[in-house]
Amino acid sequence: MNRIAIVAVFAVFLLPVIVATLMHSEWLDWQPGGTRNHGDLVRPVVALEPFRIETPGGTVVARDDLLDRWQLLYYQPHACDDACMENLYWLRQVRRAQDRHQPDVGLMFLTRLPVSAETAAAIAELADDFVILGGPGAEALISQLPDDGVNAAYYIADPMANIILRFDEDSDPNHIRRDLRRLLTWTQRD
Repeated sequence: MNRIAIVAVFAVFLLPVIVATLMHSEWLDWQPGGTRNHGDLVRPVVALEPFRIETPGGTVVARDDLLDRWQLLYYQPHACDDACMENLYWLRQVRRAQDRHQPDVGLMFLTRLPVSAETAAAIAELADDFVILGGPGAEALISQLPDDGVNAAYYIADPMANIILRFDEDSDPNHIRRDLRRLLTWTQRD
C-alpha cells in the first residue's frame, strides 16, 4: 500500500473524531441552529405542584391524576365562547390524530371563571373525558402556568406532570399535532 492511501484512510477515520472533539470543546462556541418543534419550550419546565380541584361534575382532580399520561391543556382566562369551543374541538382533533396513542393523551380545559352546566355539557359532547377545571378552585393550577394565566394558550404536559411546551391561542393545530406526535414517538413505552 502506498503512503497516500494510508494517509487517506487515517484522514477518513480521524477527521470526524477531530471535528466532534472541536465542536464539544471550549475552543469553539458552536450551538445547533434551531429546533424542530413548533411550540415554545418552557425553560425551565414547570413541575406542577400538588393541587386538588373540583370539576363542575363534582369529581375531584388532583395532580396525581395527571401522571402517566400526556396532557393537552387549553387555558382560557375568560368565559368559553364560540371561539373557545372551536379551540377545544381542534384540541380533540389533535388527540384523535395520534391514532394508537390516543389513550396516552388526556384533554383538559382550564379557566378562571366557573363553568356553566351548559358549557360543560357542550364540552362533554366534544369528548366525554375532557377534564374541565374552572372557578376559584382552579386558581391553584392557573397560578402555576408559565405566563401566570394572563393569556389564552395551549400547553403540553408530560407524563410526570411537567409543562414542557406552550402554544399561542392562534397556533395552527397541525403544529401542536406534530409536536405531540414526536413526543409520543420518542417516549414510546413497550
